[in-house]
Amino acid sequence: MYHRLLSSVCCGFALLVAVPALAQAPSQPSAPPKAAAKAPAVRRWVDVQSLLAAMRYRFTENSAGRETVSDLQYQSQLRGRFLFDKAGRYHIGTFVTTGSAFRSGWNYTGAGLNKENHPLKVRQLWLGAAPVKGLEFQAGGIAPNRGELADVIASDNDSFLIGGRATVRPSKGRFTQFSATAGYFDAISEPDLFKQIGDADSVNYAQALVGFKLSARATASVDYTYEQGRDILREGVTFRVPASVKAITSIRLESYQRVDPDQAKGYNASADLKFKKLTGTVGVMSADRGYGPFNGDRYELGSRSYYIANYPLTAALALQAFYTRAFDVHFPITINQRFDFVATYNPTAYLKRKGIF
Repeated sequence: MYHRLLSSVCCGFALLVAVPALAQAPSQPSAPPKAAAKAPAVRRWVDVQSLLAAMRYRFTENSAGRETVSDLQYQSQLRGRFLFDKAGRYHIGTFVTTGSAFRSGWNYTGAGLNKENHPLKVRQLWLGAAPVKGLEFQAGGIAPNRGELADVIASDNDSFLIGGRATVRPSKGRFTQFSATAGYFDAISEPDLFKQIGDADSVNYAQALVGFKLSARATASVDYTYEQGRDILREGVTFRVPASVKAITSIRLESYQRVDPDQAKGYNASADLKFKKLTGTVGVMSADRGYGPFNGDRYELGSRSYYIANYPLTAALALQAFYTRAFDVHFPITINQRFDFVATYNPTAYLKRKGIF
């Protein structure tokens, strides 16, 4: 494992640094501030929310001790909206990403155990309307609403469903949102909105979610989700730690209970950390054998600890390391241990400042 890990990490980082578009000149200490560029005309119609490219080395070992992945992968993503009005109350939104699996937005480069592949999929494409403040409707290919839950035991970041959602966000009081969703959800077929849309008249997903404030520093959500014949309850609470507390910035507690047709439960507990520019997360989670395959692909099933470290090299270029290891699991799992080293380049803010879009 380790010689492959080291060589692949070095190879991936060298490739990333070698791309001229990813290099940024060091800032000049005495340069005077420049006036902000005038907003380009295209911004009246197009809202580019995120345009990024990433490369990672990924190693995975299953519960049988077999190395299943040791590869260099790449990712490209675009999130954006076409605006019908200046305020953006009416829009068409989209999310396009690499990746051939429902829970993965990554392609193989061919460097490693797996053959190269280069799919690019439209996963989300929706019509959004906010006729009055605090009320929003979405219809089409949309992201699941996770409330206060992360992708550890809730839906993966790359997932989508085909349907509609109505959301009310009160401006006052303890409640932060009321959300109702119905549609078609398929995590097995090819993750392409246009390939799945023919089955969208078969409603197999419904969710009712409520978000609320527990205090000035604590927010929570609860939801009931009907998911392909299963009834699931989920709860999540996020506590934001006062600035006087060093190192820890927030604490997250999450749980789920599958109540029908069979009964099972799981949890996630994590803390977000910060040491100067270095940020990270440490956590422990558990998902039962029958829970998948919808939560984050880095975690999947079983009980495990996980560790994430993030370090920004520049405003646009960041590094991340991820490691997880399972414990006390008595059924076969695809991830006994996994290590990721990721370099992400996101020039969106820079390009907006320059008036490119």
